Amino acid sequence: MNPELSNLPIYPYLDQICDTLKSSESRFLVLTAETAAGKSTAVPLALLEHFDGKILMLEPRRLAASAIADRLSDLLGEETGGTVGYRLHLDSKVSARTRLEVITEAILTRRLQVDPLLEDVNVIVLDEFHERSIHSDLALAFLKETMQLRDDLFVIVMSATINYRSIAEYLGCKEKPAPVMQIPGRQFPVEIEYKPNLSVADAILEELKTNDSYKKNPQNERFILEKNSKFRSDTILCFLPGIYEIRKTKAELEEKLTSDSSIEILILHSSVPLGEQRKILRPCSVDSPRRVILSSAIAETSLTVPGVTIVVDSGLCRVNKMNVALGMEHLVTENESLFSAEQRAGRAGRVAAGKCVRLWGEHDVRLEQNQPEILRADLTGLVLECAEWGAGEIEKLDWLTRPNESAWNAAKFLLENLDCLEIHEDSLGIKSTRITEKGKAVLKLGLHPRFACVALAGGAESVLPFSEYAKASPERQKIFLNDLKRRLKGLNASQECAEKAGKSPVLSGFPDRIARISPETQANADRAEYQFPSGRKAWLSRELLSQARLSSFPIWLVAPEVDAGERTGKIYSFEALSENQAEEFLKNHAKSEIRTEFVGLTNGSDFKNLSIQKKEVLAYGAIIIKEKKLPPSEEDFALALCDLVGKKGLDSLPLDSKISDFLLRTEFYIKNQPENERSELVSDSELQKKFNSLAKNAKEWLRPFVKSQKINAQDIYDALYWYLDGAEIDSKVPLQLTLANGRKRKIKYEKKADGKIQPALEIIIQQIFGCFETPKILGTPVLLKLLSPASRPLQITDDLEHFWTGAWIEICKEMKGRYPKHNWDYRICEE
Repeated sequence: MNPELSNLPIYPYLDQICDTLKSSESRFLVLTAETAAGKSTAVPLALLEHFDGKILMLEPRRLAASAIADRLSDLLGEETGGTVGYRLHLDSKVSARTRLEVITEAILTRRLQVDPLLEDVNVIVLDEFHERSIHSDLALAFLKETMQLRDDLFVIVMSATINYRSIAEYLGCKEKPAPVMQIPGRQFPVEIEYKPNLSVADAILEELKTNDSYKKNPQNERFILEKNSKFRSDTILCFLPGIYEIRKTKAELEEKLTSDSSIEILILHSSVPLGEQRKILRPCSVDSPRRVILSSAIAETSLTVPGVTIVVDSGLCRVNKMNVALGMEHLVTENESLFSAEQRAGRAGRVAAGKCVRLWGEHDVRLEQNQPEILRADLTGLVLECAEWGAGEIEKLDWLTRPNESAWNAAKFLLENLDCLEIHEDSLGIKSTRITEKGKAVLKLGLHPRFACVALAGGAESVLPFSEYAKASPERQKIFLNDLKRRLKGLNASQECAEKAGKSPVLSGFPDRIARISPETQANADRAEYQFPSGRKAWLSRELLSQARLSSFPIWLVAPEVDAGERTGKIYSFEALSENQAEEFLKNHAKSEIRTEFVGLTNGSDFKNLSIQKKEVLAYGAIIIKEKKLPPSEEDFALALCDLVGKKGLDSLPLDSKISDFLLRTEFYIKNQPENERSELVSDSELQKKFNSLAKNAKEWLRPFVKSQKINAQDIYDALYWYLDGAEIDSKVPLQLTLANGRKRKIKYEKKADGKIQPALEIIIQQIFGCFETPKILGTPVLLKLLSPASRPLQITDDLEHFWTGAWIEICKEMKGRYPKHNWDYRICEE
């Protein structure tokens, strides 16, 4: 192994790391290392010596992947593409000799989809896992399944300091966590300064003016370092959220440093060609201009930018978040987490003592760590990948962090509308999800499924053909994607263009955004209201209409971008559709169905005097194309009632306290039933599924109990009691409790603000005399609300034993004075 590695803090641990991985029962190892430990450099080279097969190393960013491959090849004395290579989207340097491939995350997902067993791979390294990208979480879930089929595949999860316990438990085997190794780093001291009132450019200028003072001090550590080196060590690295802020800051600096040729301002961002980015990672000679590097979060981890001893941190970052208006994710600027702030500051202490200037207040409140991307990002691409894997339902994969179920279902619904997924239901009513041929084509494009569908549907004039896209450089692909986004802003929105285009490519990617004008809209109105399939309405302004060179509001349109609005949203981009385009689309998407609903229903209706309306409708969601009235039958009342509950929940029914109490007791039973006490007749998981889907499955339990065209609270109670096995609930979660002194008292079940349910008993204190321990229901202590003889509150406790020996002593003295004729010896039970 190269002698250079012996200087790294991780070097003495390399053999132990490899041995621990080999002996791990689960074949997983969690490796956490402090800044500058050398994990990304030394660990893969050690694995090459200890394992015979191919090694894949995942990096979250393209620049980091290629830079690490170059560095490892250099240490081996080889060109990149020999023993070590890299594989990025549309860019690779590998050969038949390559044993270690450094790849980006999406590449592994694609590779797993093609070869789920990864036959030629021996070890996989997931680097920088603390970033918790959606791709790394998905890859790990896939790998857990792959490793069940292979006993010679090993995985290392590497990261800066993280909450390793939860990851180790997730990656463990037979309830034994995966092994964890923590490696020290090598960090020089970094002085932290807070300057909330400075702009980014001013903070950099201030450092440029004042930081040459170290050269006047021969004892300064950096002076000694630079004197004995041929490279500069005074580079300023500035973290900004994105390319807009980077360019703005660069322009401000260039304006103020016009005559200073000793300063070089560079940009480190994913939009910059990869070759230009790589130049920044090369050391800067002492006689070259001083560098100011304006960077996004790309330089936060993995990369070592040479010569950096000063960091200016804007305190901002860009993260992917779901944009409801667009129906897909977009970048949002927000405060960086404390964890990221520490990572950024650490960049200043790699080569010598450094300094970090933070442009926010020292006591400003910040999150400790950002949410995993899987909880905040659009899940459409992830769900499509899972469907191709054969895991179209959320519960089919073992997740480190389970995705939000509502977001999952929304993504699934969209993909079905995009014709990327098919939902099948067998004779038992069990649903399964399958990917279509179109869905597989969408995954190959590497775009968001909406954009991919637009691209697949478009002609040469509107989008880049797939064959050309596949050969294009990443920069060309970005141009294509930006052109596509501009198109969605309404560049080809006129009716004339719509007539010429035939099928609308935009509609292919946004089928849920087709809308029809409201019949109430006046021809000369300032704005028109449109109805969407989801039931939402949004208005289009005449100003936007004029920008699209239209004189009148179109009857049909597709609107890629619509805000949510409180009642009615606003359309920000649209493409007009001809009647023929709309008809052609609806011919394949509209469905005929029978709709039965109540007429005149309001909150608080008792269902006694309501009439039923039955219609056969052809509709695409809430957009009704045509309808025909039908005569209602007696059975239609029950169907309408069940549909109402499905849409608006149980609160739409006439519920009373008896029903509410029963539902509360059922929920308490589900949450507290010990596994060893479960009835053979009742599956806890089945009961929970029934309870959680009462509204959705109203036809299963409510319909048999609806008599003619009437429904009352007792009917609803009987239906729920039958469906949820009320006898089992009554036996385990009683309404009445027999105390240790023989008295019987009614129990109430109360739901706290945190969602926990606790049984409670209100009782005059003499009536609990003779009881020395708190009664429990399913292991949960009953909350005792103790009252005086006059029924006034005395004390609330769920620990009766300590109450008698503690607070009761003083309470007893007071009660004896007020009620001298009563018995106050808690050990004696009154008749």
